[in-house]
Amino acid sequence: MEITIEFDANKIVGKLSMLAEQQLPIAAATALNQTAFKLREELQEEARLTFKNASPFTINSFLYRKATPDKLQAEVFIRDEAPKGNAPSDYLAPHIYGTQAFRTRFQRGLSNVRDPSRLAGGSSILAPNRIMVPTQSPGGVRFNQRGNMTPGQYEQIFTYLRDTDSTRTAGTGRRKAKKAGFAYFYMNRPMVDERRNLVSHKPGIFMRRGGRLPLMRVMTEINTPTYSPKFKFFETGSRVIASEFPKILQQQKFL
Repeated sequence: MEITIEFDANKIVGKLSMLAEQQLPIAAATALNQTAFKLREELQEEARLTFKNASPFTINSFLYRKATPDKLQAEVFIRDEAPKGNAPSDYLAPHIYGTQAFRTRFQRGLSNVRDPSRLAGGSSILAPNRIMVPTQSPGGVRFNQRGNMTPGQYEQIFTYLRDTDSTRTAGTGRRKAKKAGFAYFYMNRPMVDERRNLVSHKPGIFMRRGGRLPLMRVMTEINTPTYSPKFKFFETGSRVIASEFPKILQQQKFL
């Protein structure tokens, strides 16, 4: 997704001297690029105001392509790739257009991991319309400075569920916990309903620690939420272009 800033020099060329006509593309390209840079700054500020504790990766995901005298068009866009994570253009889109929450690489990975419980009928841990959200339990979830589960723990949970039978039973988790000091496993709805000592009977991912310590819920399975459009990406673009480009172009000395 991108915002394009264009300038049609032909509309005013007839009103200029020959010298000004030659200088106009250079001035226009300069004005377009300065406007694009200003728009990038405004989008960064809008992200800080809209999203609580936005990560530096999100704040720095607004990029721009420069205009040239031969191509009087600048573009401001959201980074659409992230080799080791989730592309900002993907996870910001629901907040721009008002759609279902983006399913992260972690969520999509769990959709490809089979729930080995006999009651699951061979289905995956996570259905396409469901996601896992971290709990606020300080003992089981490792939080980063922005209050989110650390990427390392996401990776650890996924690797454990993918590469072991830890989803089978809490007992399996207990045996593995004795070896590793902890174990992660998934419990679906029938499994949590069988346990009377759970505060919440929602399916999710639990951590079994070594010894006689109780189960600890680290993630809860919920329906994928739908967001309302709250990040004013295009509105900010229209506002900044209308206010900044004419002013910056007028400051260029080409007449």
